[in-house]
Amino acid sequence: MQSMQNTPLNSESRPALAGHVRLQNDPVDGGPVLLYPEGLLKLNETAQAILSRCDGNTTIGEIVSRLDLEYNAGAETLMADVIECLAGFHHEQLVILNK
Repeated sequence: MQSMQNTPLNSESRPALAGHVRLQNDPVDGGPVLLYPEGLLKLNETAQAILSRCDGNTTIGEIVSRLDLEYNAGAETLMADVIECLAGFHHEQLVILNK
């Protein structure tokens, strides 16, 4: 994954799945996956929780606040983890940033 220092993501970024990407459950095992023209990427529960909130309107700060309420993991830790997760998907052009 790409380092947080080399990414434009911050708490005000508004991530969304790229137009060619779909988040759904794998019909075989029921687990979360990202589907895109080049293939399929199996997701863990954490990545699914983050990506399911990426609607292009919600900021990363708001996503972190909602995850903190749900998982009580600490906003500071969550912010670093969410940005790191999204940076990797952004680098692979699976997530875009809305203005």
